[in-house]
Amino acid sequence: MSDTYIIAEVGNNHNGSSNRAFELIDAALSTGVNAVKFQSFRGIDIVSPKMLSSEYKGWENVGYKYWYQFAESIALPLDKHQEVINYTHKKGLSFITTPVSPYIVSYLENLDGIDAYKIASMDLNNYGLLKAISKTQKKVIISTGMANFSEISKAIELLGEREISILHCVSDYPLNPENANLNNLKILMDKFPSNKIGFSDHSLGYELSLVAVAMGAEIIEKHITLYRNDKSPAEHHFSMEPDEFSEMVKWIRVLDKNLSNKSWSRSPDEGKGREMYRRSFHYKDKFMAGHTIKENDLVFVRPGYGVNYSDVENVIGHKLARDVEEYEPCLLEHFDK
Repeated sequence: MSDTYIIAEVGNNHNGSSNRAFELIDAALSTGVNAVKFQSFRGIDIVSPKMLSSEYKGWENVGYKYWYQFAESIALPLDKHQEVINYTHKKGLSFITTPVSPYIVSYLENLDGIDAYKIASMDLNNYGLLKAISKTQKKVIISTGMANFSEISKAIELLGEREISILHCVSDYPLNPENANLNNLKILMDKFPSNKIGFSDHSLGYELSLVAVAMGAEIIEKHITLYRNDKSPAEHHFSMEPDEFSEMVKWIRVLDKNLSNKSWSRSPDEGKGREMYRRSFHYKDKFMAGHTIKENDLVFVRPGYGVNYSDVENVIGHKLARDVEEYEPCLLEHFDK
């Protein structure tokens, strides 16, 4: 089993600033992740220009009349993408992004260094986007929020021959852990055995991600922010701060190590205490050389330096070769050969 692939989802938490994007990449690097993920779009790619911000529950007060205008304000400018990609690679991380339209795919294909595309849950049925990505050579990760099996299968079919990973996802922001439906991971593993299966976790904590790894998830995607209480509207409110993210990564790596060994194993430190914690036979009293040891001459107590039950038949009924002290461990070498 290889280590879990961990993606820090920057999303739009840069609020349109490439400098903030650099800060978030640095923060992600400090946590020990494998990759950062961005979103590549124009507002007009996502929503009708006639849709009012007031029509979006929870986004009524974003400071723009129309929602596409707000979306534009938090998008990473297309002309800043190459700079951000280069910075990501300079830091030793992979760069993944979510394109939202064929136009964006066409733009991104002229850039260097994009390691994979991510299909957002909202676009699993966006056949035009999927067909555009199918013409590229990129690896693809798909999220499955709101999806049924036929939609997932159709998306995989349209994407064509390539490495495709599938993430269980619940499109609630934030996700109530009671609604995580983590058993979907097992169902996806059974349904799509040739694909890597992972979990895109929108909950506030990291407990669900740990359970997902224990269940066999090979990829974890989790939103990251510098400040969860950032008042700039984006995805801060359901993202993890760097210290929390680091703690999650630490525990995922602990699970990776635990789950990597498929044979019966013991802790390397456990053996150091084996003789102290195990019991063995000790002499109840002082005995002189020549004394024949009887069962009631012995007591089975810690430490485990003496003989145990597997050897005691070589002791009982045998004569001591030397004097022994009270509660001295009983050893085979104390007896005549």
